[in-house]
Amino acid sequence: MTNAAWRGKPSWAVIATEDKSFDQAMLQHMAKRMGATITNVSASHALYLTQAGVVSDVIVTAAQNAAGETR
Repeated sequence: MTNAAWRGKPSWAVIATEDKSFDQAMLQHMAKRMGATITNVSASHALYLTQAGVVSDVIVTAAQNAAGETR
């Protein structure tokens, strides 16, 4: 492998701002490094369960914006 997919594809990140499992600065840094569209959510590590609506909205937006798109 010569390039990570995030280097050439649009990326999105949903970050749980109350997540105590990961360092917030690291999560933000990684998302910014890959040029992601970032959605910050006041939620814990289980945000995919507790904030399913927000997560699904980001997935729908990503799918709509990435269709046929390359960087």
